[in-house]
Amino acid sequence: MSLLSLNLNPAPPGAGFLCVRYKVKKNACQACVDACPLRAISLTAGQVVIDESQCNQCGRCLFACPTDALENIHPVKRHWHDDRLTAPLSAQPACVEELLMWHFHYGIRAIELDTPHQGWLRAIAELNLTLKQLDEPVWRLAQPASIAVNTARRQWLRMNNQTDSGEVPYGRRALRDAVTFVNHYSMTFTAEQCYLCGACARICPEQAIRLEADCLTLDNARCTGCGQCAAVCFPAAIDSVKMPNTQAEQRLPVMQQHCDTCGQAFSAWTAEQSTCPFCRQHTIGMR
Repeated sequence: MSLLSLNLNPAPPGAGFLCVRYKVKKNACQACVDACPLRAISLTAGQVVIDESQCNQCGRCLFACPTDALENIHPVKRHWHDDRLTAPLSAQPACVEELLMWHFHYGIRAIELDTPHQGWLRAIAELNLTLKQLDEPVWRLAQPASIAVNTARRQWLRMNNQTDSGEVPYGRRALRDAVTFVNHYSMTFTAEQCYLCGACARICPEQAIRLEADCLTLDNARCTGCGQCAAVCFPAAIDSVKMPNTQAEQRLPVMQQHCDTCGQAFSAWTAEQSTCPFCRQHTIGMR
């Protein structure tokens, strides 16, 4: 029997190795779990598990994931004409993050609803609240166009009333890149608690945190709220939270010192710091 004749089942949906929980087990991220309206996603032994029998491929989890880690799930293919989404619409309404991508990626400004749909009406209301905060034009509700087609003009009408179909880029990274004038996530930072060990900078998948010889840079414009920085920071000096803002990146000056105990170079906030963070945490001889 040839391989072409085999009836291979498609790979099941799941979280790949880009998932922050694969890299740091204590990461508290459960964005996909919270986004799933059917509770098809759960955490088992700290790892993301998707129940394929419960999943309806609505794609909401895709738009919530901070690192594009979900596999074998695809966003819903939608139809649009000019500046409006058109029928058929899915029974499960789109999330606000997806609608924002339609707004910024395709310039959609309306949606056609032939009958009231509470789920879609609620989704558009939530979207418009967000758009008002962004000082963007809100979406309107539109009735589907009713066009009488006669034989003589059928071809002309078909050419001028075509609907397109497709999908938008998904994930927090895509939204960050589409709405560049607003930072959707912010890093909270307490310098007094920070040892400048650099763990957060090394683990950040977006390079939103950078520790260099002369400064520590916190770039909210790159943050997707994955929580890796908080997961590896043992003094709990940093975290990422969902807090839209327009604050520019922070550049906090640091200097290079040599530890009086072990002789190793380390980053310090002031010249008065003469012991590296490792030696401060251990007694002499334990390092």
